[in-house]
Amino acid sequence: MGKILVVAEKPSAGADMAKVLGVTEKKKGYMEGDRYIVTWALGHLVGLKDPEEVNPAYKKWRLEDLPLPDDNGLKILPGMEAQFGIIRKLIHRSDVDSIINAGDAGREGYLIQSWIYRMAGNTKPVKVLWASSLTEEALGKAFRNLKEEKEFLRLLEEAEARAIGDQKFGYNYSRLLTLTRGGRGTVLSYGRCQTPLLNLIVSRDLEIDAFQPTPYFGLEATYSKGFKGQLMNEKGKPLNFLKKTDAQERLDSLAMEGVTKEFCEEEKTEKAPLLYNLAQLQAVAGKKYGYPAEQTLSIAQSLYEKHKILSYPRTDSRALSMDLYGEIRQHLESCRFGPYTALIDQIPEEDIIADKKYFNDNKVTDHHALIPTINQDTGKIYTKLTEEERNLFDEVVRSLIAIFYPPYQYSVSTLLVQIGDSMFRSSGKTIRSLGYREVLRPAAEEKEALQILPALQEGDRIRVDSYQLTEKKTTAPVRYNVGNIIKAMEKYGIGTSATRAEIIKKLEARRYITLEKGKYISTDLGRKYIAIIPEELKSPDLTGRFEERLSKVSDGSLTRKEFLGQIDEEIRHYLQLFAGGDGEKLGGDREAPGGTLGSCPACGKDVLEGKKSYYCSGYKEGCKFFVMKAIAGKEIPPAVVIQLLSFGATNSISGFRKKSGDGTFSAKLALDENYQVIFRFDFKKKKGRHK
Repeated sequence: MGKILVVAEKPSAGADMAKVLGVTEKKKGYMEGDRYIVTWALGHLVGLKDPEEVNPAYKKWRLEDLPLPDDNGLKILPGMEAQFGIIRKLIHRSDVDSIINAGDAGREGYLIQSWIYRMAGNTKPVKVLWASSLTEEALGKAFRNLKEEKEFLRLLEEAEARAIGDQKFGYNYSRLLTLTRGGRGTVLSYGRCQTPLLNLIVSRDLEIDAFQPTPYFGLEATYSKGFKGQLMNEKGKPLNFLKKTDAQERLDSLAMEGVTKEFCEEEKTEKAPLLYNLAQLQAVAGKKYGYPAEQTLSIAQSLYEKHKILSYPRTDSRALSMDLYGEIRQHLESCRFGPYTALIDQIPEEDIIADKKYFNDNKVTDHHALIPTINQDTGKIYTKLTEEERNLFDEVVRSLIAIFYPPYQYSVSTLLVQIGDSMFRSSGKTIRSLGYREVLRPAAEEKEALQILPALQEGDRIRVDSYQLTEKKTTAPVRYNVGNIIKAMEKYGIGTSATRAEIIKKLEARRYITLEKGKYISTDLGRKYIAIIPEELKSPDLTGRFEERLSKVSDGSLTRKEFLGQIDEEIRHYLQLFAGGDGEKLGGDREAPGGTLGSCPACGKDVLEGKKSYYCSGYKEGCKFFVMKAIAGKEIPPAVVIQLLSFGATNSISGFRKKSGDGTFSAKLALDENYQVIFRFDFKKKKGRHK
């Protein structure tokens, strides 16, 4: 009997799996035992080829080439050659009979692995490990219940459709917009998710900038029995006056006694909220602790990968599958320590039921909601967590405990009092039982009006002690911030749990938005960019249509070929719409890549493309500015130079060769104070120089 090759997504996960399988012999890039070989990717080893890598003619941007072909094939990503080579050799070893796909259990994780096997030319049978946590117990259970590849064919079809579709959007629309709306030396980098999100932020900022607060006035009565009421209009809503004199006139006309027209009291119950998915956790962490989405994801990933006390974090589900019900008590018992002991002790055994609100297979997608794992060392691990890790873990643990508590019970009272021709309404609230709110205290609860109204009968007369004229102003819309931006992205279908943080990060890196005191604010560059993008290509509806069609690929009602064909049709439509040259441009008259690339930062003359470098056309007058066409073994295409000239720095570029010749590195290209090209590894540090 041959050996089984297990391919994890990361070295840390591979080490966890090797421990479960009893594999101990360490080798370069893998571990080996009598029965199993465990190796790992380093995240993405393989990716889609760029169009110009297949056909060099596409290096020059031309409208007549659009839409670019999408059958470009796969490539080994820069710097990943060594580990890919190890995996390929292991796959083709004569003593390896089969493979276990042990990548991250999700759409993207499955795609990463599938591309590796395809690129390596695998012909051996593959089974799939689908685990929601990396504890020994969870991995052991997953290895005993391996799944067949045929169960994931549609998932793979959907994942590839998304990846290729996003590439088509990025490459085609970046070229189309640059060539029709970009000014001299300006590249309009387009993203299917980034651009609509930027549009939301810019639109909100412009709305706030244009906002003018309007004062308004209301009337409030304080009754002799100690509660208050508000003047209402005929539709039962608060009556507001735009003029203070009108409000005062109404106040002066009111008597000091009224009559009860209606009193009602309604008993209400409220169950604990659904469990966390990543988006909800990011929203709460942003609002409560000020953590940006990227930070919340990083913390959750650490709790999952490093500490192994949190289930798979990149989930969209807020419910649990029924197969978890049988072990949910073990998840709770793992948290019986410190602040949670008393809370868990209050749950009677008979109250641990499979409530359909929380246990529902129909509401679970790739992964169930976030819950603590079954781990007997959770208490010890908890003492070593950072404050940020404890905060997020606490949110998840309490959300699970809360679903087994009784509902929150309260009564809502409403009283209508007529005073002359005016109607005043009072609202009150009485808490009957805190229920689950003993575990989860909503932040909004502190602001709730809890006045208690006396029980009155229709016709009862009631005396008014005083009237108050209240003055308020209309408020501007709330800026997008670390607490609400993920919810907005969810609402409009922008990105997924796995990608939303990265989308926000890219907008920051491109200097389209900044994060100031927890609020995302569009920059002048971001606003100018959005101003020249046609509405059709910046509307959130574009992303919504993409996701809707993608779901059809997932359910089999649309093939990947049909899906990509529809994208090509849209590109042709916009090509005809925008190719006429009308519309506002960013940066002056258009110059396509391949001609003038932009203005020289040293003297202002045009930068041109030569055989070995991009150079300033003013070289005869003594200007020495240039950019080599190959830097540290990496080819520098015109689009990168245009970006460098436009913004003073590029996005991160991978594939630069180390001086030692051993491996590659990623860096940004930037210009120093002497207009020489340097490497930049972040926004502050500068390191290395090429002249």
